Amino acid sequence: MNIATITPAITGTTALALYVTGTAMLYRNIGKSHTDEATAGKPSTVWLIAVAAVVLHAVTLMATTFKTDGLNLAFFNSLSVTAWCTVAITLLWNTGRPVINLGLVLFPLTAAVLLVAMLFGQQQAARVDPGLQWHVLTSVVAYSLLTMAAVQAILVRMQNRRLHNHRPGGFLQNLPPLTVMEKVLFQVLCATFVMLSLSLMTGFIFLDDLFAQRLVHKTILSIVAWLIIAVLLAGHFRWGWRGQKASSLTIGAFIALLLGYFGSKLVIELILT
Repeated sequence: MNIATITPAITGTTALALYVTGTAMLYRNIGKSHTDEATAGKPSTVWLIAVAAVVLHAVTLMATTFKTDGLNLAFFNSLSVTAWCTVAITLLWNTGRPVINLGLVLFPLTAAVLLVAMLFGQQQAARVDPGLQWHVLTSVVAYSLLTMAAVQAILVRMQNRRLHNHRPGGFLQNLPPLTVMEKVLFQVLCATFVMLSLSLMTGFIFLDDLFAQRLVHKTILSIVAWLIIAVLLAGHFRWGWRGQKASSLTIGAFIALLLGYFGSKLVIELILT
């Protein structure tokens, strides 16, 4: 086994362990007072651990995904890149907004995706034209932002339901107020809409066969997700849509985009091959 194989194995395994550690610290914080820092994992400590995990995850991706002859964006590697980008954006977003608790869901999912990519990631690299790289980049960022928005929407939905039933408790009591959670949700959705618009635009510019048989499902479902987000944002700013309706539409857009991209790759790369 050469150094090119050993290095990503070490960095990937260490990143995985750090994701699990960050998750454990966040779960340890559940149900404890925010002022009880002697026994609860401090958010700043969790943030630093997650940053270390993201850096090591990035080193792993540089070795397994960014090849000299092209990008290895096979199914499992694409999942790993998207998961990494989602956590990285969440950590950056947390510098000004309270979203670190999204790690309760995102950290273990990213750890699982990283493990699967390390075990089953394919090694084929595909050459990507410089213009098409912008489409790939904006697509990954859009998928990552929408993943973050979907997790936020699920938490908002749970928080809203618990408050209406007068049953606050568990990790929900560690979340910011519902109004803050909803504000962050729509901030993320606005960013998602911009990036998804750029993704579709660059796709139409740099892909000649966007509606070819192998891409038509991805294109149509991506447009559906874009339309859902557009309607939701218009409804929010014009009629004040929020709460359960906003959560449901966000999750619907996420499912559409998930099926459009990863569903298509799953069928094309793993089922039909």
